[in-house]
Amino acid sequence: MKKTNEHHLRLFVLGLVLIVSAAIAGCFLSANPNVTLEEDPGLARHCIYRPTDLDSVVGKLPIVVWGAGGCITMGGYYTEFLSEIASHNYVVIASNNINELGMSTPQMLIDAIDWIIAENSRVGSKYYHKIDTTKIAAMGHSCGGLEALHAGATDSRITTVVAWDSGIFDYGTLGGATKDDLTTLHGPTMWVNAGPKDVAYAQAEKDYAEVPDYVPSVWANYDLSEKGSSVLGAHYGTFNDSTGGEYGRVAVLWLDFTLKDVQANRDQFVGTDCILNSVPKWSVQSKNWG
Repeated sequence: MKKTNEHHLRLFVLGLVLIVSAAIAGCFLSANPNVTLEEDPGLARHCIYRPTDLDSVVGKLPIVVWGAGGCITMGGYYTEFLSEIASHNYVVIASNNINELGMSTPQMLIDAIDWIIAENSRVGSKYYHKIDTTKIAAMGHSCGGLEALHAGATDSRITTVVAWDSGIFDYGTLGGATKDDLTTLHGPTMWVNAGPKDVAYAQAEKDYAEVPDYVPSVWANYDLSEKGSSVLGAHYGTFNDSTGGEYGRVAVLWLDFTLKDVQANRDQFVGTDCILNSVPKWSVQSKNWG
């Protein structure tokens, strides 16, 4: 019971910090001049990061849905990180409106997928025939990462899942995720943490150890132990650095590999001699890649 209470307290503190931080930040804008951050009246309680000039994009845009940090954060809060992804020709849909604080759910990720697929087929939509509806990533931070894991385990359309600074609690249900979700993941799955001071490190370590042998998996750590173990420390990774810092760079490498079939990027993540293992602060484990 003591450990359960501690976990709940940590999540409460995380949510409180996110609320205060977002309130201080005020209104959010895209962090990239070539990316538009907007809301759409057809999709309640979400916001969208997309290339501003959709007509100039060569090929179709894969889909990335994003679970809110703390299961409550404003959709515009991770603007450096999500704008960086969108600038590489992805459409990114984040739970919650740009400046909205509200409890999010895994279903909101599914709602975002349903909406953008419908928009791809709707004559007159800015996304008409511009979306690759077969390439979908579910991602999120902390509690939002749990939402992504649950969505990825329950929706067969999702190609890949990335849980950032996140892992499933033994007692389950936070973010909708339980340990049973590990058994129904069906595509490449990556856990990214910020080293042993990350408050989600232990949960991610267990998830990676317990994921079945039919799920290609990666557990990557960018050690930010110098930032400390508070929720404002290592647990925040590099999301708020310019272009999302190392998290932004690695996110694009992973998405290009899993959604755009850039096979050269496999070497960044897979094998004991993978490229990321040679980059300062990164340590990477992988399994089940055949």
